[in-house]
Amino acid sequence: MATPKPEKTFEQWQDDAFSSVLAVTLDSTNPKRKQRCYLDGVAAELRDEGAAALLTTATLERAIVARLDERAVASSGLSVFEYLAGCWCRCLAVMGNLQGARGSALDAGVRAARVQALGEAQALLVSYMGLALQLPEMFPQAGRPARALVADALVAEAGADAGADSSPLQGHADALLAQLAARFAGDGLAEVLAPVVGELGLRALARANRSLLQPGFRSILGALELLTANRQCAAAIPHMPTFDPADCAGRRMQTGTALGPFLALSGFAASDEAIAQVYYADAPQRSRQDCDALHAGLRATVRVLQAAQAEVFGRLVRSGADERTLVLRLSLRTLATNALRSGMQVDFARVVDDGFADNLACVWLQLAEPFANDAALARVGRVDADWIVARALRGAADGGLDDEQHHISTYWRELTRVNADKQRADAYLDARLQGQPAANGGFIPDCFFTAAAALHLGPISTAARFVELLKRISRFRGDIERIEQTPELLTPAQRAGLPVVLQRWRDQLLGMEREKCALDAQLLDPRRLAASMVFYRFVMAVLLRQIDGRRAFPQQAFQMPAEDGGDQQVPEHWRMLPEFLVEDTVEFVVFVITYAPDTLIDGAAQVGQGGETGLRTFDDILPLFVVAFLARPDFISNPYLKAKLVDILHMLTYRDPREDDDYVDTLGGNLPGSLRLHPSIQRFQCALDDSALARAYLIPALLRFYVDVEQTGASSQFYDKFNIRYYIARTLRALWARAPRYVEATRRFFMQTDVSAEQATTTGSARRDMRVIEEFVARLMTDTTYLLDESLSKLAVIRDIEKRQKQGLAQEQPPQEDASDDATRLQEAERMARSYVSLAHETVHMLAFLSRLSPRPFQAGEVVGRLAAMLNYNLDQLAGPKCSNLRVQDMQQKYSFNPRVLLSELTSVYVHLGLSSSNGSEAVDRFVMAVCADDRSYSHALFEKAYAILEQRSLKSPDSLERLREFARKCQDAKVDSRAIEYLESQAPDAYLDPLLASLITEPVRLPTSDNVMDLAVIKGQLLSDPRDPFNRAPLTVDMLEPLPELKQEIAQWRERKMEEYRSSTQ
Repeated sequence: MATPKPEKTFEQWQDDAFSSVLAVTLDSTNPKRKQRCYLDGVAAELRDEGAAALLTTATLERAIVARLDERAVASSGLSVFEYLAGCWCRCLAVMGNLQGARGSALDAGVRAARVQALGEAQALLVSYMGLALQLPEMFPQAGRPARALVADALVAEAGADAGADSSPLQGHADALLAQLAARFAGDGLAEVLAPVVGELGLRALARANRSLLQPGFRSILGALELLTANRQCAAAIPHMPTFDPADCAGRRMQTGTALGPFLALSGFAASDEAIAQVYYADAPQRSRQDCDALHAGLRATVRVLQAAQAEVFGRLVRSGADERTLVLRLSLRTLATNALRSGMQVDFARVVDDGFADNLACVWLQLAEPFANDAALARVGRVDADWIVARALRGAADGGLDDEQHHISTYWRELTRVNADKQRADAYLDARLQGQPAANGGFIPDCFFTAAAALHLGPISTAARFVELLKRISRFRGDIERIEQTPELLTPAQRAGLPVVLQRWRDQLLGMEREKCALDAQLLDPRRLAASMVFYRFVMAVLLRQIDGRRAFPQQAFQMPAEDGGDQQVPEHWRMLPEFLVEDTVEFVVFVITYAPDTLIDGAAQVGQGGETGLRTFDDILPLFVVAFLARPDFISNPYLKAKLVDILHMLTYRDPREDDDYVDTLGGNLPGSLRLHPSIQRFQCALDDSALARAYLIPALLRFYVDVEQTGASSQFYDKFNIRYYIARTLRALWARAPRYVEATRRFFMQTDVSAEQATTTGSARRDMRVIEEFVARLMTDTTYLLDESLSKLAVIRDIEKRQKQGLAQEQPPQEDASDDATRLQEAERMARSYVSLAHETVHMLAFLSRLSPRPFQAGEVVGRLAAMLNYNLDQLAGPKCSNLRVQDMQQKYSFNPRVLLSELTSVYVHLGLSSSNGSEAVDRFVMAVCADDRSYSHALFEKAYAILEQRSLKSPDSLERLREFARKCQDAKVDSRAIEYLESQAPDAYLDPLLASLITEPVRLPTSDNVMDLAVIKGQLLSDPRDPFNRAPLTVDMLEPLPELKQEIAQWRERKMEEYRSSTQ
């Protein structure tokens, strides 16, 4: 019978357990000495002290220090951390046994004592492991560094990385993080974790891991998620010295900060060339369905990536108030030092790439989602318009977010304002900074402005370059096609090298098309577009609240702000908002309408359900936003932004010009079209119909902006204004055709010239609107003159070149030189004709429509002469001897030129203004006299020719044709009376003649700026186009003119006497 083993004392158990855990022994006779390191020094010290040579909690640290001796480390082949990690894992295993079934047979007191001893050993090991991470130079340098071993464990636990299978910590990373956090919380945890996060960041930057086409990035990002899942670790990361180093700025934020490498992981080709060169290598040649499948795969990967990034940042933000501030400061400083991303010419070597900027924006969109995606928009009022003063311009000592280098405050101070120049903005900001810091508004305003800035420098800037890329592709493709089709324009030497050059160009085009496919996958992702639309819904609500008459939107219905206060009506807090809040909102909506219109009516982007269940993005807030800022243009100083609002209206009320059937007094029309319009257009128009504000303010706003857009401030403003006015005209045309209420609103606006100021509409100042009406007529007339002249002249050039080419006249000159010159001239003329003809058609239509609706403004004395001359000149071009010069090949399909419709609508203007009118015979007679007094272009035969064309082509009804003939007879009769006017002007003294036109003055006024006397109609017409004295260029307005009643009576009496003489002499 075996003799039972004597029971071990607690000290003996500790010696056995700790020897096993530490793989050391103090007993030279220990049979396991070969597998364990004999610590002879520690054993000798204990014997000298008269103590037993046993490993206990009292002697444990001595043993660990001795084992970490350089010789011991070198002989073991393990690094310090690797050894400590192995000890910790063995300790964990022994403790597990004690706490499990194997320890259940022990006495409870013995079991508790042993667990406590192992716990102390674990704590000691964790302390040394933390020191090995924090201060590796304290220990012998051998084997793999500590940071790599911990990273291995995290990566292995996050993603089953085969390269980390040998990690001693595999399977225990989560437990180790918990013990490190418990031990070093408040005692250097940030410094302990910094090397680990840095190691993960380096791995994220490695070529094998930074591509989303390879699986490596998943485990790297998963390791960071595992690390931040511990709340104490998450709270420590923002305090790491590498989290936001002061010497990092611009592009270095992507690689020099702790989290930068993780944000650099993206699906953009700028971050990973393989996306375009490999993943989308043949995408330009593949079908739409195949490309959609490629997009779906990449988008799914990016969705996983950005969800992990957002989760990490969310944990950091939620870990504490101080940590939230540090995350905000990092994000804001990143944005501030990369402000050049939003510029026109970007040096991408100096700023973060598209992928990093996009990821940062998506992170903040996700953080903003709880308040932005609220159907009731309940927290709109939490956003303080003075956030820049309260937070961005103040340092930490004053409760602000500015960094020590003042990158953040400089960026937000230098931003362009909605309605203030830099001098005014600086004065406002400096005055507000002198006061006491405002109470912290909480996370919502911080998150709102950070997210808005991140979108501005990220997706919005990238989208602008995407649009430019599409234009470059179109131009490049067109150039290649033109050269392929007309090689004869090249010299023999150029033709010889043409195949090589064309192949190089095709390769460049293919590269651009691949880049475009890669950008499609990211920028047109429905998920991100819906999320951005939700955020911009909130932005629109914030902006509308700032101008709301009660500052209570959306909790109360929007009240249009007063408009009679001039410059004083615009609140100062509104003026100081960054312009990009308005600009980006408008640019994003335009981008979505153009490239992804389904987003507009996507249920995820709508959020609200209408009425009491929340305002909808597309049906409620967007129409209100567009109408409000068009109706109150003084709130936005940049004409470009107001023009973009017109773009939105034009696109969302779009009508295919090929299907126009509303020509004024004209039968027939354009060729039938087949364009299928997106359902969002009908839906938006219904939203306008349902909006009381749109019914009251939209038409006047468009008519006023037609005048205001004369000056855009851009170098291209002369041409820009025509495009903007074309969009206004098309929008008005769509509204007029949609519902009679819009026609009536237009008529009421123009009828203000017939009523007193007290009777004018309530949507604006009567005096202001009368000025607008006068200027509108002048602008419309000037545009019609210019556009028709340019259109017809370019068509004549095209006709001339086509005729020469057809007849072979180019053979009379050197073929190469003449063909090249003609091709260049033809290309330029075609490009301009396509643009000008559409603009001219729309302008003439609006002239015809408005002259029928409200003829009086067009019969005013200050414009009637110029209007009549313009009509006569263009009637001669369309129906005169040279009209055949306008007949070019494919003129309607290629240039949208329909001379029959143009002639019909132009002749309608004559009838509208020259026959009986509700305004009385004086205005009609004035127009008729102006038409027949035009000696340059007027002739009765010209009207007969126009009549014949209209009748032959069945362009007008018999009644309309008869009215045109009636007007022609009226002009013929009035031509006799014009001789009397010529007699009066020949007999009049100089004091009775206008000094500009040498016409007889009927309403004399004195110009106070030069003391000259002019006819009121003449000087008003002059001031409509140039508000300066024509004699000395001094500023002059109609209000400054001084009537001269005595001179008026004197001229009238003289005129009466002379008319009696004239009548007597002609009898």
